[in-house]
Amino acid sequence: MNLSKPHVLQPGRRRFVQILASLPLVSAASLAHGLSPSPSGTEMTTAHDTIRPKALVFDMQGTVFNFYDPMLHELARLPAVEPRLQDWLTFPGRWSAAAHDVIVEIAAGRKAWQPNRAVYAGVLPALLSRYRGGNALSHEDKTRLLDVWAAMTPWSDSQPGLTALRKAFVVATLTNASMAGMINLVKREGLPFDAILTGELVHAFKPDLRVYQLASEYLGFVPGEIMLVSAHKWDLMAAKRSGLLTAFVPRPFENGPGTEVDTLPEPYIDLIASDLPQLASLLDRG
Repeated sequence: MNLSKPHVLQPGRRRFVQILASLPLVSAASLAHGLSPSPSGTEMTTAHDTIRPKALVFDMQGTVFNFYDPMLHELARLPAVEPRLQDWLTFPGRWSAAAHDVIVEIAAGRKAWQPNRAVYAGVLPALLSRYRGGNALSHEDKTRLLDVWAAMTPWSDSQPGLTALRKAFVVATLTNASMAGMINLVKREGLPFDAILTGELVHAFKPDLRVYQLASEYLGFVPGEIMLVSAHKWDLMAAKRSGLLTAFVPRPFENGPGTEVDTLPEPYIDLIASDLPQLASLLDRG
């Protein structure tokens, strides 16, 4: 039985990507898989010919952590959902997308900043009304679902990949999550990060450039010595605009099996890797 359903890019997120794409980049070299621009950004070179970054900063939700499977597991435990779980397979991805649309509005200055959890809680009622049984969920049920965002699990390659990368680079988080939530997640999973950085430090969310500037401010390197690692093109596009190097690690199952994922190269992407160990291998050639 095929339980998968395609994930549809939300209109707000699509408009945001289109707007970002029209803005000038710090470096606009073209990219093919496994290739990255030279330091001048004007010619193509293989990864081992480039200057290596001194630090890597990581998007966490979807890139290092899997939220889909823990969310489906929790949904299956809810009496109002369990009998019709197949109808809820798109729920985790749509919740993430709805929260992202609000985050974009906050980053653009059209909404006031609020904590990450409040953003996810705010979009939940309207989303639940779109699913059979959603309006029957109790306050406790909704709280359990909200708690999943602080109980994500690492992808299978995250621990070995981060361990390999930390041998040669400073590694830090750079996420829209709360500081306390990210500290707890990293500590619980024993992930080998040197620093925890989140937009909460400046009351901002990516793609606000202030979040990317945190990396340079707190890690002590100039932006061109720092590489953002993310599964999200909008994130990489904004990071490139802030002067960071970029590495794209697509996560085909971020929103569940059978979803469509854009893995094509872009001018603002310096490296593409299938997972974190491969990223370590590519950077080791430098």
